Amino acid sequence: MPPAPELEKIRKKKRAKTGRLYWSISDVADLTGVKPHVLRYWETEFPTLKPKKNSAGNRHYRERDVELVLAIKHLLYNDQFTIKGARQRLNETRKVRELLNQLEIPFATADQRQALLEIKRDLVQLRKDLG
Repeated sequence: MPPAPELEKIRKKKRAKTGRLYWSISDVADLTGVKPHVLRYWETEFPTLKPKKNSAGNRHYRERDVELVLAIKHLLYNDQFTIKGARQRLNETRKVRELLNQLEIPFATADQRQALLEIKRDLVQLRKDLG
């Protein structure tokens, strides 16, 4: 499954579930399908994945952290990157949302991806109007 639809499902679940700004490691594990011990390991391997910790040391993930987890998961599991390769790819692409969009349409240049995304939006809107 491409990362952007996964992200939309997670956003809908989060909105339906709660109005919170932060999620626990178990919530993120349930939402993303990545086990908590893997999330903790990824924190040591990916410097950009730094969820806040409260005074008790419990991790609090923000939406940005969840998006980053999805990007890492896609790079490692779907694209078969090594951890080192995924880290380099994330360093090359600073904006995680931009990376998620690139992963959704990996064969196109940036201009082509943008045009395809606009066409996709138009088609989705047309389908809504017709149906």
